[in-house]
Amino acid sequence: MRIKAFRNVNIETLNKVAVLGVVCLALLCLFMANNVALASYQKNMLQKNINDIRTEIRDLNLKLSEKRSIGFLKQAVQNLGLIVNDQIQYIKVVGPVAKNQ
Repeated sequence: MRIKAFRNVNIETLNKVAVLGVVCLALLCLFMANNVALASYQKNMLQKNINDIRTEIRDLNLKLSEKRSIGFLKQAVQNLGLIVNDQIQYIKVVGPVAKNQ
């Protein structure tokens, strides 16, 4: 039983269609492989950026803790010519203070 649509198609045309199909599939495979490679490259670049930002955050936290240290504050007081108050006195209040009535 032959299909009427393919009755007039010769073997050369079928060969050309088959070769064209193989070429299209090969190009599709290359395109997909290229996309996978690009995605992998982008993933690696983003991971590198994440690691760089983590390192920068760690460095900034170290600098921040250094700036908050007593030694740095004492050096800043000395450089600015400020006077350190070593005689702090606290007032003990027994009753209510500043109560609105």
